[in-house]
Amino acid sequence: MARNNTTKRGLGRKTFAIIVDGETELWYLQMLRRHEALPGISIQPELPKKKTLAEQFETVKSNAKIYDHSIWVIDLDVVIAENTVDELKTYLEEVKENKKINILINTPCLEFWFLMHVKDTGKYYPLCAPVGNELTKSDPLKDYAKTERYFVRTNPDIYKRLRPYLKTGIANAIKRGDFDIEDPQKAKSEMYKLFEILGIKL
Repeated sequence: MARNNTTKRGLGRKTFAIIVDGETELWYLQMLRRHEALPGISIQPELPKKKTLAEQFETVKSNAKIYDHSIWVIDLDVVIAENTVDELKTYLEEVKENKKINILINTPCLEFWFLMHVKDTGKYYPLCAPVGNELTKSDPLKDYAKTERYFVRTNPDIYKRLRPYLKTGIANAIKRGDFDIEDPQKAKSEMYKLFEILGIKL
């Protein structure tokens, strides 16, 4: 994705760059952008070609120099599996005072955010697959599949399926509280913060 500073400023609209670490996040955000009326806002979801934690963090910092807001969505199951929790902690500390950067963490993954829409649970899932299995027990996601076709090309798409349950999802996610790097193995989804950041009215 081109990042030309001269094309991002002075357009009278806020710009948001969102870095994700997986295709499901990218597809979900693309559908959010499709369905939500966001006047005066430009959202640029991006899946970096180089995806180490350090490389993503550098992109997030670079985007903060170009866009009004730089957002980083992280699945913690990958961080735990790669034993990079301490590395993530240093990044969180480095940017905690930077008002232009928001880091949103899902434990274990984005599917837990989807689960919050249909189930009020604080159960910790160390892996993502069991969360996906749990989703198929709910009416809007009975045929859930982690594919581009399911997320983007079906009607309704993933965002449209879940939009009627968004208030519930946000309320349930808020109950789980903020992510704590000192106690990372707790069920969390901070995706609800994205809707406040973007000013989406429920």
